[in-house]
Amino acid sequence: MSDKIKLGGDGTYEGFEAILETLKNVSKRLPKGVRLKRERDRYLNFQITLPSGKRKVKPSGCEFTDLGIYQALDKAWKIRNALDTFQTESHLWEWYDKEILGNNNIVDDLITYREIFEKIEQSYWDSRNRNTRRTRGKSIPNDVVTLNNYYGLVFKKFSNWDKQPEWDEIKSVLFSWEQGTKLFKDAYSVIKRICRLCPNPDKFLGLLAEIDGRQTIFKERQSISLKQFLDWHQQTLDNATTDKHLEVRQSWLWVCSMCVVYGLRPSEAAAITNLTKPYSQDGITIPALNDRSNKSLLIVLLDKTYFGTTIKTGGRICRPLVNDKALIERLQIQVPRMPEYTPRSNNPKTITNGFSKNMRDRLKYWNCPVTQMYAFRHLGNQLGEQYGIPQEIRARSLGHSTTINDSIYKQRTNFQTSIDILTEHAKQPLDYGMATNRLEALGFDLSIPSARAIFRVIYQLDD
Repeated sequence: MSDKIKLGGDGTYEGFEAILETLKNVSKRLPKGVRLKRERDRYLNFQITLPSGKRKVKPSGCEFTDLGIYQALDKAWKIRNALDTFQTESHLWEWYDKEILGNNNIVDDLITYREIFEKIEQSYWDSRNRNTRRTRGKSIPNDVVTLNNYYGLVFKKFSNWDKQPEWDEIKSVLFSWEQGTKLFKDAYSVIKRICRLCPNPDKFLGLLAEIDGRQTIFKERQSISLKQFLDWHQQTLDNATTDKHLEVRQSWLWVCSMCVVYGLRPSEAAAITNLTKPYSQDGITIPALNDRSNKSLLIVLLDKTYFGTTIKTGGRICRPLVNDKALIERLQIQVPRMPEYTPRSNNPKTITNGFSKNMRDRLKYWNCPVTQMYAFRHLGNQLGEQYGIPQEIRARSLGHSTTINDSIYKQRTNFQTSIDILTEHAKQPLDYGMATNRLEALGFDLSIPSARAIFRVIYQLDD
């Protein structure tokens, strides 16, 4: 099979955790008086303790990457030597600007916004996707949309790209978004990249540092309980007026159900490759989802959907977060009904957003209790917790790290589901070893054929 997924890196946020581990290890090798501080997980600053005991935070000129961390380590020892050498702060910071920040070259003060934007854009195309580590490509709709929505949104706010940067204009562009919103936070990061390429970066970055770029305003996160989902699911089917309407509803409800049972992002359902045929790799075969002999119900996601977009964290293998076979049967998980979707144009934004928009529109039209599709994915994560699935397994199946699962995903909770987790999680069945020990302690003979048959069924043991 030509399509082959990579495990152990692609499909998770584990790359970020690896960088954190590198920072932890390198921090142990820093000289006394010089420490590293993360700035919004994008850049590194130095916290420098002067001989007087006063602490000073200064930019390092290094990005928060593996390479940037080791570059900062080398600079830290130079700073330590400078602290032991210079007698005055003014001489120290003059040396710092020249040697650490590299501000000893003749500055091209004729640089324009256009040149800065072109450098940022080229840097984007030369970089890799931070989640999957794949190289970016202009033929990949998701990469084009990300560039336009993240950087292009800010660039378009500047009316004349052929003029030299001015702080008042840069500040005006930034505050065209409401401070504290996510749009402001993202624009702040882009503006910072612009400032770094301006003729006088220290001045611009210093002025920018006085502005709080953190997100403090969050939209309400919707949630849905399993009962609410099942009631809406059944009502939507019951309200179908024709066989054609029923078929369409069944297909999109199947996608919704996959988000609940597997915790998928909506478009990830369109990347499943073993719906009706098995998937083989390295001599191992995972059965088709619709194969009734398939007990594990594992699904394999490829890097791309059937309509050509990439999925957020890359290819991976997923398992159900729900152990209730009756629920899986009720939602017809093993009867795949993939919606027919064809992008209406070659516009990258249309291609990338069309599937999810189609689904969201149907949620509204069918009076779903929620319109934020991620509410289904978060319900799946909570159900996995309720059914006793360890967080490490849930995170791997969801396609992110345990850190993300423990922080971001627990912020979106449903009141009823939270109660169910607390009251029902403690009633989960014992594992095989504990169950046999407990029963033998009570005097049961587990060697008799009937007992062995019961254990085979309950724990799905081989004969």
